[in-house]
Amino acid sequence: MITEDYCSYEVAKLLKEKGFDEPCFYYYKDGVLMFSPFLKGRNSYHTDTYSAPTHQMAMKWLREVHKLTFIISPQWVEGDMRNPYRWYWEVKGLKDITTDVYSNPLCDSYEEAVEAALKYSLENLI
Repeated sequence: MITEDYCSYEVAKLLKEKGFDEPCFYYYKDGVLMFSPFLKGRNSYHTDTYSAPTHQMAMKWLREVHKLTFIISPQWVEGDMRNPYRWYWEVKGLKDITTDVYSNPLCDSYEEAVEAALKYSLENLI
């Protein structure tokens, strides 16, 4: 079953600090992920909660607002192209070609690589 991947509590706090204020069905309160089916939470509505966007929503916000784009790519074991071994990420600037970061060490999953790229971008590039 495919599920949505939401930003971690740490990334949600960084997003709020950097100005993310989009409506989300999920939010964090005291570090716990909560669901609000009738009220789409926004960061500006509450001081004690953090909007919890999906990974894709956070990447889109960073692309549209801060002109950053992400490349998440698999790294295979030499000679075995069936299963990705690890994942690495890159952040590229859409306006400034010099914004180019390569992550090392490699991440164990695609989702871990997305989280690492989001966290790095929010802590170091914005």
